Amino acid sequence: MKKTYFMLLFFVPYFVFSQEPLKRTKKILYKHERNFGVNVHSLGWGVHCRRVWNDNVKWQHFLELDIVSMKHPKQVKTLNTFFSDSKGYDYGKQNSTFLLRSGFGKQLILFDKPDFGGIMVSAVGALGVSLAFLKPVYLEILYTDDITNEFYVETEKYNPIEHSPYNIYGRASYFKGFDEMQLQVGSYLKAGFSFEFSKKDDVIRSIETGVSLDAFKVGDNNIVGDALGKELPVMAITKNKKTFFSFYINMNFFFGKKW
Repeated sequence: MKKTYFMLLFFVPYFVFSQEPLKRTKKILYKHERNFGVNVHSLGWGVHCRRVWNDNVKWQHFLELDIVSMKHPKQVKTLNTFFSDSKGYDYGKQNSTFLLRSGFGKQLILFDKPDFGGIMVSAVGALGVSLAFLKPVYLEILYTDDITNEFYVETEKYNPIEHSPYNIYGRASYFKGFDEMQLQVGSYLKAGFSFEFSKKDDVIRSIETGVSLDAFKVGDNNIVGDALGKELPVMAITKNKKTFFSFYINMNFFFGKKW
């Protein structure tokens, strides 16, 4: 038995080290990338896309486009509890708001993938123009028929003076008021980290997480007036904000491509 153990100890290293080494495919430096995915942030959600150019093995630059909803931090969903079939709405909300961001960014690869796979970690920064589209909120308002004394509803634009939790039945159709949409111009900054984990070199599967800041008023601006000089009018009964700070996650699982 001891002799058998001795023979095994002698020959095992031979078989181990005589194995053919792992075959590693030759790594290609792609010059172009594109990705499209879902954006989830602490004040809403939306979609994003990005077109990337590789400057060298470490640096990339890109153009990006985000379309995301944006809510006021103090928005609270409520119901008219006097009616069991009432529709939820955000009391005090004056405008439904979504942002169209368009900007330029840089990406620094901190840890590249090994040839046989792994995770590529990058630092990401971007800035650009943030366009806020403001759609008036319409609600279903309760009224009483003078003859039958029964309730009926009328669709009206929210008015904080005339409408209260007692006569608001619920939200109206989201598409009501699109013809009254207004535009306000701002800017944004974004910084985060990207984790790319696809097993194929020419496919992008990544998660990016970070922080973003959208600003619509920085100090007083008498030159361009309201275009860059007022808070974003999301709420009617709460002080509106001029800057929106949020945490975000971009998820790219299906449409990323390198070439």
